[in-house]
Amino acid sequence: MLGILRLLLDEGRPSIHDLAARFKTRRETIYRDLRVLEEVGYPIAGEESGRIGGRPRLAASDRTPTPPIHLTRSEAGALVWAVKQTAARQPFQAALSTAVPKLHALAGRDGRLAMALDGAISGWDRGIKDYRASTPVILRLVEAIITRRRCRILEYRSPWRDRPTTFLHDPYRLLYIHGGLYSLGKAPDHDNRAVLAVDRIGALELTDENFTNDPAIDVKRYEAEAFGVIWEQPMTVVVRFRADRAPYVREREWHPTQKLRELRDGRVELTFRAGGVFEILRWVLGWGDAADVVRPPALRREIASMLQSAARTYRR
Repeated sequence: MLGILRLLLDEGRPSIHDLAARFKTRRETIYRDLRVLEEVGYPIAGEESGRIGGRPRLAASDRTPTPPIHLTRSEAGALVWAVKQTAARQPFQAALSTAVPKLHALAGRDGRLAMALDGAISGWDRGIKDYRASTPVILRLVEAIITRRRCRILEYRSPWRDRPTTFLHDPYRLLYIHGGLYSLGKAPDHDNRAVLAVDRIGALELTDENFTNDPAIDVKRYEAEAFGVIWEQPMTVVVRFRADRAPYVREREWHPTQKLRELRDGRVELTFRAGGVFEILRWVLGWGDAADVVRPPALRREIASMLQSAARTYRR
């Protein structure tokens, strides 16, 4: 659909047959995509009768000159801030870097703040993934989400398999969690929830089949119940932190459901309800001996077992 829009914006008058051949799909799919474009605000004109005909084009009203755009100081600063927060290996980073001078120009005299932010902000991440080669995959996933088109993942490189796999995927939303980009959706062949790491998708194609969102797969619920990426049955977790680490615990929101309780000896008790045992284990272990898991008992036993195993490793 985005490809069709680009052609129409470029004053092109391709025929329905040409569009179907170019995008390797059926004419019915092109007609459906044109209807979606109309629904999102791009009126389509066709033959003299006004119906979508052999050579669709954008309606004349869409070609009228747009009023000049002026960004306020805060708007320009906010956009530059967003650009500077994007790591070097993220998708669209090259395009973002060239966008900053254009933001300065749009901001006019107020662009001095944006220029100051550009030179005043820096930072870095560690353990990041490289998404520079994933831009085409991301754009196709976005198109599939907007048009509710089923995808065929042609090459998914799972770390647990020797060879790439091929399967169907209904994408609902792209999620950026802890520095990783994921496609939340459904696996229609198995009728269950699917969360795919975007960087592991080597290639995908959009099918001519539409899908309907499953109301059980709710992004807001996912955010409320998952500790990180893994969406499992939530459990109540209670962790007590040593007094010298309590200030660092108080400073951050670790989960939307968290509650803090101050203890008499200066320690702080953190309670939250979330799923994802592996990610919760990894987070607790990152605190070393400053964290003491109180609940649930199974999580406490697992932590103790892992620490004992680590101690044996270091003794060797």
